[in-house]
Amino acid sequence: MTFEKIFLSKSVLISLALTIILSICLTFFPLIGALGFEYAAISALYLSIFSVFISAAVISKNRITSRKRDINIGSIFFATSLLLALAFIVGLISSFIKGDCFIKEGAIFFLLIPTVSVFFCTSLGIVCGYFFGRKGIFLGLILVIFITGYALWKLYHGISIFVYNPIFGFFPGPIYDAAIPITLTLIISRISVVLWGILLLLALRFLSGLSKSLVRSWDLIFIVLVGISIIVIAVNEAKIGISYTRDYVTNKILSDSIETENFIIYFAPGSPESKMKELIASDHEWRYKQIKEDLDIEGTEKTISYIYPDIETRKMVTGAGETTIANPIHNEIHMLYSSFPNPILKHELVHVMSAEFGNDLLKISPKIGLLEGIAVAVDWPGQRFTPHQWSKAIIDMELAPPIESILGLGFWYYSSDISYTLMGSFSRYLIDTYGIENYKIAYKTGNFSAYDKSVNELGQGWLDYLETIELPEDIVSIAEARFTRPGIFQATCPRKVALLKNKGFEHFNDDNYYKARQRFSDALSYNPSDIQITRWLAYAHYYDGNYERASQIASTSAPKSQLQQNFLENIKGSSNWQMGSSDMAHEIFETLLKEDLTQSLRRELEIKTSAISQGGLVDEGIKQFFSTTDNLKQVSYLQNIIDNSPNYAPAYYLMGRLYFNEAEYEKAAEYLINANLFGLPTKTLRNENLRILGISQYALGQYDQAIVTFNYLLAIEENDQAKLSTRDFIERSTWKKHN
Repeated sequence: MTFEKIFLSKSVLISLALTIILSICLTFFPLIGALGFEYAAISALYLSIFSVFISAAVISKNRITSRKRDINIGSIFFATSLLLALAFIVGLISSFIKGDCFIKEGAIFFLLIPTVSVFFCTSLGIVCGYFFGRKGIFLGLILVIFITGYALWKLYHGISIFVYNPIFGFFPGPIYDAAIPITLTLIISRISVVLWGILLLLALRFLSGLSKSLVRSWDLIFIVLVGISIIVIAVNEAKIGISYTRDYVTNKILSDSIETENFIIYFAPGSPESKMKELIASDHEWRYKQIKEDLDIEGTEKTISYIYPDIETRKMVTGAGETTIANPIHNEIHMLYSSFPNPILKHELVHVMSAEFGNDLLKISPKIGLLEGIAVAVDWPGQRFTPHQWSKAIIDMELAPPIESILGLGFWYYSSDISYTLMGSFSRYLIDTYGIENYKIAYKTGNFSAYDKSVNELGQGWLDYLETIELPEDIVSIAEARFTRPGIFQATCPRKVALLKNKGFEHFNDDNYYKARQRFSDALSYNPSDIQITRWLAYAHYYDGNYERASQIASTSAPKSQLQQNFLENIKGSSNWQMGSSDMAHEIFETLLKEDLTQSLRRELEIKTSAISQGGLVDEGIKQFFSTTDNLKQVSYLQNIIDNSPNYAPAYYLMGRLYFNEAEYEKAAEYLINANLFGLPTKTLRNENLRILGISQYALGQYDQAIVTFNYLLAIEENDQAKLSTRDFIERSTWKKHN
């Protein structure tokens, strides 16, 4: 067939028309509607189908209409390349119209994903059409479906929630990991797909040449070389990062372990977590006991807990860096364990243990809102405010979507903070009002027939209940800062900004503040309203000694909430303090203490004002402490204060917290006891000091002392949610004492 006949064939014209229609349709959706990873992955799916269809149809027609069995492969590839060109042009135009900032990366993703997929599927279609005629069209399409389905099988059975695939290229894992970089692993995986396409064409050349006695030795050599290359990549998939098995992870990466009555927990050997494995194991068992009682379940199967040493390792193995993963299908969780008690362990265990009443296939609820809602409802997180209080604040600020809109896939459309909080509050209301058994039925099926009420009626009952909840005065400004951040579908250039922010954080943590400032500045050029980036840019100047510039950034930024403004004012005050203007800094700090603040910021400001009021070596030492993130330097500054002003309690508190954060609980307890004895200047500091002292005592196995400490804290604590957390530790200590 000539190129003109190929181009004017029905298979090509129909595919070209459908490509234009589908590509234009994609542009109407947020996030996926511009040239980027999502556009590339989705377009690869239908372009792969069209490529197989065209190539198989043309080859099979050539067999019927032509006496010659020659294959015009170049014309076929040119025809399928037109599909790529059309899809790319539509995506590029959409990117320019929307002012998208991911065009460069998007073009690379398009080259790596749909371009490679089309090459592979064109080769596949040619082989199927040549050997099977018209039936080859259906065989080729079935193979595309099978290859895609194999990826779903790997996701279902594998340890990772990412998967590389010849058709759609790459599924990266959770939506909340906003950064999707172009990695060497992706490039190698796509090279492997190209090699498969070449192998198919070489095999066709070899087999067709046999019938004509035209086989050359080089044909066989090329086939062997390409085949060996494919095998080498396949054998080293784990080392490359393409795919992992559980055995590989537990033998090569997390090879240390501990087994308890209800858990098998894996650690990286020599990691800080591995050195406190008994403590982590007790944390697991305590949460297991609580959840089993709350959910009223049997809970017989042991849960596998993978504790990764850092974000990079978890990202490498599971695909989730910023997101903790629970896999109810295989009764396992994948998490970091940066502090004891782990604040999200209970949440993730609820996901796994609720598999007992999840659906039969995935062991979860068909409604995403119920899946996440029950985890928040049972965990009931928060040191200061409850999800009910947060939810009422969200509703009062008119940020809450209708509850029925976040039950299903709409859960992901909104900000994760809003969706998780509202569904957690709604789920807790349903459980407290109608019992856990009714919730289990709704969880399994996704419908609410067990309640004999519609979702709208249940939602109204929940809203009426929230009207009875009293809001603390300081929750509104904090909620304003927390819940006004856009979700990934509403954010500006989310992928690009996330990549730049992550690079900035990497440089910041490596004390390379110059490069950190570059990355944060680049991120702000795409999204000037992101106040979090502004803060980190200011801190990158501050910790590099550029106090005047840090103060300038803090002074000229215009955040949307008062709390965000307060964070910037703290940087401004600290910069003035470092430049020698103690009086001005003290005035700024005192003014801020009259505002609504997070507890951590309030404690920081109380220590700063206390130090300035003390003056002398205390003032200078605390100022130096807050001028660096280097723990060794901070310890040195604090020790100097303790040596010269041994009665200054905040220095002991800060020293104790440093050791507490490093899980050195014996040293932490020593300093925290002294801080309590010498008398901290504020209630906020005293309560926090007692809290981490009690945790340190528990970690050391001093359960009686921990109970005494937490009982004392309970007697003076005024916040209801903090009291709930304190009672939890009293119960935990009593349980551990007798077990």
